[in-house]
Amino acid sequence: MLRHPQRRAAFRRLAADDPYFLELCEAYEAACAAVEFWAKSNDPAAPDRTCEYRVLAAEVEKDILRKAE
Repeated sequence: MLRHPQRRAAFRRLAADDPYFLELCEAYEAACAAVEFWAKSNDPAAPDRTCEYRVLAAEVEKDILRKAE
């Protein structure tokens, strides 16, 4: 909602009526949390994981925006 304030009403409506939309929102939140985790990690795999989760978050965000059209 913060990134797309113009779509807040649609997001709220979908959240109230569409369980799949809520799953997408939860997946987006989890992907964003993973980006934060891996971005702060010293693990050698961290750069790759950060990139993977950024891509995943972007794809889920696209799905969310399509549902809110």
